[in-house]
This record gives sequence, structure tokens and C-alpha cells, in this order.
Amino acid sequence: MKRDLMLELVPKLKKLEEGGYARGYRVGGSLVTTGTHQLLRMLLDSLSIPYREDVPIKGTDLRADFLVNGTWVLVERNPSSERLKELVGKGKAVIINRESARSDVFDSGLRVLGLEEEGRLQTIFLDDPSFNFDYAHILPKTQKCSVMHGHTSSVLVEIVGRPIEGMVVDFGVAKKIVRDAVGDLDHKLFINEKYVTRQDGRTVTLAFETVHGRFKIEAPKATTVLLTGEATVENLAREVLARIANRMPDNVTAVGVYVYEGLNKGSHLLAQIHQGGVGTRRRKR
Repeated sequence: MKRDLMLELVPKLKKLEEGGYARGYRVGGSLVTTGTHQLLRMLLDSLSIPYREDVPIKGTDLRADFLVNGTWVLVERNPSSERLKELVGKGKAVIINRESARSDVFDSGLRVLGLEEEGRLQTIFLDDPSFNFDYAHILPKTQKCSVMHGHTSSVLVEIVGRPIEGMVVDFGVAKKIVRDAVGDLDHKLFINEKYVTRQDGRTVTLAFETVHGRFKIEAPKATTVLLTGEATVENLAREVLARIANRMPDNVTAVGVYVYEGLNKGSHLLAQIHQGGVGTRRRKR
């Protein structure tokens, strides 16, 4: 019996080695071919978004995995395929892939690509000594930092966008944007705006309770930066990003900043800023 069983299993095992099987993922009562397909269907179902599956794309020999609100969604496809390039101009379409190359252990590998000629997203980063700045701050509710003190900080910026002729944004242009933003923050006092008791065109009066007692100061308005929250490095990162993001070109979709508070500690913030398509202006390095 055991020998007969092995004789039956051997050809089946050989078939498996030759790739004669396919992995399936169950969604409800049916199977799909990829985990990405499974995830997308579960998401659409949970949000009650109507969709169709395995839809022929007019004018091509392709079939879209999903049709969602007039958008063709293709799962686990090669974005460089000549057949997919035929979709340009025929309608809205996206490719959702799970890439093996990932930035870190927290990166799911999921990538959503448009099918424009230069629809991929790419990141550049800038790290320059001219992005260093000094500042003073006070955190009234903390034991150590409730005494006014200062830091020398540095900024690293990442810019995510759709390349135009191979370029996300000119490094010289991006450096000037960051340098101007950082320069405006250099040698300034950062403080929560809720502590302002009086201000005019030249001065700001601040008063608040700290863990060590009451604090009151009158500071020049030109050297004071009022924040919407406490002057933490997290909120400082928000301030830096806000001053950079609104000056980025339209093909930039997200900006991230790393702000270091002294050495070996700081905050990272990444925010989407534009959702538009690729711009038309070329920026030369």
C-alpha cells in the first residue's frame, strides 16, 4: 500500500516542481490568483464600492482585473509592457503591484502606478550643511525643557514626484527652497501661540506656568515663531514642511522632512501635497 501510494505521488510531485500548480487566495466563496487581488477586492467590498472584474479593455486585447468608477485597475502587471502603454489616452488606468524591493521592514511593497508616459513616482533627497539652523524653545510642562534653552538642528528633505524627462525637480531649485525656509527659522524663538498675552507690530508678550513657576517674557516679533502647538521637534518638523511644501512644483506629490534636535534624535514627517498629474515645465540641473 505504501509503495503504491509513493508511485502515485512521484509524478504529481514532479509536476509541482515543474510549476504545474497555482496558488489561490479565497475571498468570500471564490478564489483569486494574487494576495494583492484579494486585498483590493476585500477593500472595495468593505467600502461598498461597486466594481466589475475581468473587464475587456476596448481597443486592446487586454482585460482589466477591475473596473472601478470608470478606472481600469490592473493587478500585478509589468508597467513597461508595450501593450499597457497602448492604454495611454484611452482612459484612466492604474497598476497595483507588490514589489520585492522595499525600503524597510515597514514597507508593504505595494506600489500604485499611473500609466502616463512618465507616471512612476520617484524620490530624491537633499542633505546639505546649509540646512542647519539654531533655535531656542521652551516646553512648560516638562521637567528638563521647561527652562528656555537652544539646539543646533539639521534638516534632511525627501521629495516624491513624477519625473519630467527623468527629473523630479532640479536640485538647485529644491536646495534654494529648503535653504530659504531654514534660513527664516535660524536663531528664532519657537513657542506655542496660546501663550501670547499681547502683541503689536514689533513685540510679542508671552506668559505661562511651567513646572518651576510662572514665566513671562517680551520678545521681538521678528525673532519669534508662533506655533499652533508646543515647540516640540515634531511640531517643528510640521513648520519646516509647511514652508517647503507650498513652493514645490505641481509634479511633486509628497515631501518628507527629517528634523534633528541636536544629534541622534529628531522627527520625520511625510505629507502628500499635490494630487495632480505631471507638469509640463522641464527643470534642468
